Amino acid sequence: MITDDILRQHVIQVLKQEFFSIDCNITVISNNGIITLKGRVDTFKKKTLAERLSSTISGVQSVINKIDVSINSWEQKNDIAITNEILNIFRWNWNTLNDTIKVNVIDGWVTLSGELEWNYQKEAAKEAITSLIGVKGVSNKINIKSKVDTKIDKKTLRHALENHLALDSKDIEIEVSNSRIILKGTVESWYQKEIAGYIAWKTRGVVSVENELLIEYD
Repeated sequence: MITDDILRQHVIQVLKQEFFSIDCNITVISNNGIITLKGRVDTFKKKTLAERLSSTISGVQSVINKIDVSINSWEQKNDIAITNEILNIFRWNWNTLNDTIKVNVIDGWVTLSGELEWNYQKEAAKEAITSLIGVKGVSNKINIKSKVDTKIDKKTLRHALENHLALDSKDIEIEVSNSRIILKGTVESWYQKEIAGYIAWKTRGVVSVENELLIEYD
């Protein structure tokens, strides 16, 4: 069984490979397979990337992300300035070209609400603003309300899961209820669980995904 010290070194190595040219300071703590990340980065995107990369390491059971997003004093922006920048980004982004997205910013933390037709638009809205200086976090509360009643093709989803190179899908069970997908069974890592959920969300006609996959380590 992999020790906490070795697991910690693996995570540090992966983070160094990604952030070697970026001014950031991340501390890694490992306790029984639970990774805690601490330190400072200048964008929310880097914070979430560090968490995502850590979750890909074999043996990592979960990641606690305590990284702070902070910027230099001369880069500081007030909430109104951040809100205006976000709205401007949405106006020019084809995936989020929609006036139904509402933006609320409090102390740099952004809450998105409103309604969109597809989940890829919801994810694009969040992704479009994570690199914005001044954004400390994002709560994506946009609702999906599809105008088209499209039946979910279970076989297409199964095929997509089986053909993903990073995913061992033999123990994944798929349940479909109207426009809802439920994933059950087991996968080998937290990363595989995330990938399976991401693929499910990309399925045509889906409005919600319940990812109940359990992680079963060798």
